[in-house]
Amino acid sequence: MEDSINNERKFPRNLSIQEITLLNSILPENKPGYKEYRDKISRLVVSGLGRFGTTNLVLGKGENDPDLNSPSASIFASGTVICNETEIDITIHNEVNGEIEVDILPKPAGTDADNENIFPENLGEITSWSYSDWIPGERAPHDNSDVREVILIPKNYLLAIAPVHKKIWLHEYSTGVNYLIPVTNFHNQLMMVKNIRDISIISNQGLFFKNLYSYPDKEIISAFILYNNYFKRFNIDFSSFTGKKEKSSDNFNTKDHPGSLGLYKKRFFQKFYKKR
Repeated sequence: MEDSINNERKFPRNLSIQEITLLNSILPENKPGYKEYRDKISRLVVSGLGRFGTTNLVLGKGENDPDLNSPSASIFASGTVICNETEIDITIHNEVNGEIEVDILPKPAGTDADNENIFPENLGEITSWSYSDWIPGERAPHDNSDVREVILIPKNYLLAIAPVHKKIWLHEYSTGVNYLIPVTNFHNQLMMVKNIRDISIISNQGLFFKNLYSYPDKEIISAFILYNNYFKRFNIDFSSFTGKKEKSSDNFNTKDHPGSLGLYKKRFFQKFYKKR
């Protein structure tokens, strides 16, 4: 096994020791959800490159070339390793069809003649940080900035919102995993909850973080339920919010959560496209 980052285009190949170290830096072993992902990656090889150059790798069993026809999967873990000579941003995507896409991207420390990123031979790591390490009650990673916590289901799921980072993540207590939530998708659902149709507001996610504390918990929770109903990322039972189990996931108490997915979709798109 190679010690350092391997930019050779011979595949399949094993991950280098340096690559494994970097990936593991954002997969804390003391959290069962990330430990499981560590073990999963340890059984894979680099099948080939992704769509974004030599720092974008696709891990798999090495039996087939990477599937580059599908878009990148949602992000599972993200963080940064700070070294003597550079900083390295690391992203690990969710597994899809036995493949895991990863990015190991150094911030500009020089490029070669082919305009490819150059890794220092000796990383000389000073420190690292990631969203994976965060636990409820802590401030934001790296800069110790503010985090708003919204409890979805006590001791099960909590939504964390870091306005300085402009990040949202779902904390799952049982696994310790912090699932990053795409801001645009969440913000669109929040605008439906607020019954806002002004495109200048809908398209400006920065306003959400600027005015974060003006949104009551019930609106944040409603937006998340709409988001999850639409994208179906998490198997979370929100029936407790209705007082009884509903047959349709589009139904929940409008007193506690202003509107249902079906109703908001209907109202929003009827009004938005009324004059078209």
